[in-house]
Amino acid sequence: MAYVDSSHAASVNDVESLGPGVGYAAGFAPQEHGLRLACASSDGQVSVLSYSPADGQWRRSVMQAHSGGAQTVNWAPVSYRDGVPCGSVRLATGGCDHTVKIWRFDNEVWCEENPRFPYAHTDWVRDVAWRPDHSSVLATGSWDQSVIIWSQEMEGQAWRQISKIQLDGKVECLSWSITGSMLAVSYGDGMSIIFKEAYNGHFEEAGKIEESGFTEVAGKLSGAPPPQGDGLAPAPAPPSMNSEMAQQQQAVLEAFGM
Repeated sequence: MAYVDSSHAASVNDVESLGPGVGYAAGFAPQEHGLRLACASSDGQVSVLSYSPADGQWRRSVMQAHSGGAQTVNWAPVSYRDGVPCGSVRLATGGCDHTVKIWRFDNEVWCEENPRFPYAHTDWVRDVAWRPDHSSVLATGSWDQSVIIWSQEMEGQAWRQISKIQLDGKVECLSWSITGSMLAVSYGDGMSIIFKEAYNGHFEEAGKIEESGFTEVAGKLSGAPPPQGDGLAPAPAPPSMNSEMAQQQQAVLEAFGM
């Protein structure tokens, strides 16, 4: 049975589903919270459509999210403790009012998380993206030509900035690798950059995708040592590089066909 939501008064700029699927494939998040669809609209509203298997009906919840228009919406991944899902159902949204907001579903009601998300961008927030392996890490991208990586110690505590990436064009889209160790950013006029998490928690450029093709920053993705102009031997790998991390990085490289 088809369901049509025609309640928005302006363009719908982003939709994201939370429901039955295979991992994070095809934009679907885990199914622990049932079948839900979030929509961000230029009318400033973010709506969530929830399907009830009991009566086969869809129900609509609405948040007055961003004055001037909501640009993006993204579901938080599900956290586990001792093999059991924990934490709240949460959404991140961004809009034309330059703000990012976190929404939590409590007692069948959506409300903005407190303390509120910090003000950091000075232009439209075009995309927000939760790190898929971590429900306390969020990336935000804006037309102010910056991407900011945020972290939260525990749900309900204040968010803090852990890394800021400045670009030379308006940020349009963000996409994490499945392990969360890489972040792809599209910006400007058809440009894309892949950033890789460094050992200090910051993100470093690993490669750039342009019309002419892909250019890798030496040693960042393939693992090959950068050119040594001074004749010195390459530095040994940091002791924190354990076998598990190496396996994760290899999986990412294989996913990129490298």
